[in-house]
Amino acid sequence: MDRDFVLALLRLAVFLPLVLALAYVTVRLGAGRVGSRIAGPGRLEVVERLPLGSKSGLAVVRCGERYFLIGLGEGAPVFLTELPDYPAAAAGEIQAYPLSYLGEEEGENGAMGPWEAQRRKKHGN
Repeated sequence: MDRDFVLALLRLAVFLPLVLALAYVTVRLGAGRVGSRIAGPGRLEVVERLPLGSKSGLAVVRCGERYFLIGLGEGAPVFLTELPDYPAAAAGEIQAYPLSYLGEEEGENGAMGPWEAQRRKKHGN
């Protein structure tokens, strides 16, 4: 074999594992997740992301003490709504109901969705 070819193989054998190890350490230490916080004096933070497709998704953004739901896609981000109860929902303080209640109405097997019962109790209907 040619001497230059052997030296090239030797360099490849030394430097390829070194590059792969550095890439692993970089991703493992979190440098691969740099986009979640926006640098600067403001308190803007992407709290959660939910991909809906290859080019779309939802993001919960915290700005100070307020939380917003933002739609992401090919175009500009779109403000969808403010989430006033988001910290409580994240802590599990908001009661979630199973999907079996969807579509149930009063009188149907004597059932009423629990959110409807709470709404009627709150508003006196």
